[in-house]
Amino acid sequence: MTRHAESPSSGGAERLHFGVRVPAGKAGYTMTRDFFAYPRRGVKERLPRHLFTDVQWNERAWMFQDEAHSRSSDMFLLVNRDAALRNYDLSLSYFASLDADDFEDALETVMAAGRSLRPVESLREWEGVAGAYVMVFDKYRQFYVGQSSDISRRIRQHWTKSKPFDRVLFGSVYDSIFPVDELRALDTTRIFAARTSNPTGVEQRAEASADRRFCLNRMAGGAVTPVALMLAGAIPRSREHGVVAQPSTKTEFAQACSEVTDAIADARSGALSDLVGALASMDMTIFAMPRDGSSPHIWSRRDLIASAAARGELTVEVFAGFLSAMGERIVWPDRD
Repeated sequence: MTRHAESPSSGGAERLHFGVRVPAGKAGYTMTRDFFAYPRRGVKERLPRHLFTDVQWNERAWMFQDEAHSRSSDMFLLVNRDAALRNYDLSLSYFASLDADDFEDALETVMAAGRSLRPVESLREWEGVAGAYVMVFDKYRQFYVGQSSDISRRIRQHWTKSKPFDRVLFGSVYDSIFPVDELRALDTTRIFAARTSNPTGVEQRAEASADRRFCLNRMAGGAVTPVALMLAGAIPRSREHGVVAQPSTKTEFAQACSEVTDAIADARSGALSDLVGALASMDMTIFAMPRDGSSPHIWSRRDLIASAAARGELTVEVFAGFLSAMGERIVWPDRD
């Protein structure tokens, strides 16, 4: 299947891609780690207060800077972006390990299942057209299957919008599926689309046929119902990232927890003068601990330190200092 040739630039503010003008925006035309999971205080999923007990509501309070739980706290911005960036690194390493020929075979299978899907040369021809579509990201050996009442508009939304900050992760650091809305316009190298009065049906067949190694869909294709959304939130789709985790025992896990807890206690008592340095010098190896009747628990001391920060055992300044010592650039929202 022929890859789409990049169109010439239309200037500094916009460029042509698949026949339409795309603004660069702050994040640019291709995905970069610096702008991945860019922090925002607004909360996408504001669940009603009555769905929580007082204990549950208070347990979530650390994530917000207001009593209504409508704006993310400084600590949540740090913890969530750290987790998202670690997932980014694992995902890109995983993508690089995938076989290009296997990817093409998987894409051919999706095309066969969505029999009416055809290559798109210009999105102008798909303005106002209802149907299903497949976006292909050859550099990452991934694709995404979607449907819309206006295919051109929907694909341009993917290119210009970012995933809400509190929804970048859909699961854990180690199994969250990469968010398609963090990829930018020029990351999309091929598009296939089908004009149909039954977009959800074509999407459902195509997505169901997809090899999960190569597919960025976080939910099954088909009609999005309240029940489907509830199930997706309760049991998110996940994927293996080829994480090379060292085996660990429950005793070793408990010892690592104590190592973090003791360092924090020593800093509070004055016995430790450089908590940031002590935390950053710890072994950050990823481990796998067996669990009865379940998949192994994947963990690292970085997870334990982030959990301590969420529990209020570390200040924002200390956790930010730890992340800086680990080589991360601390980014705050453009507007508070």
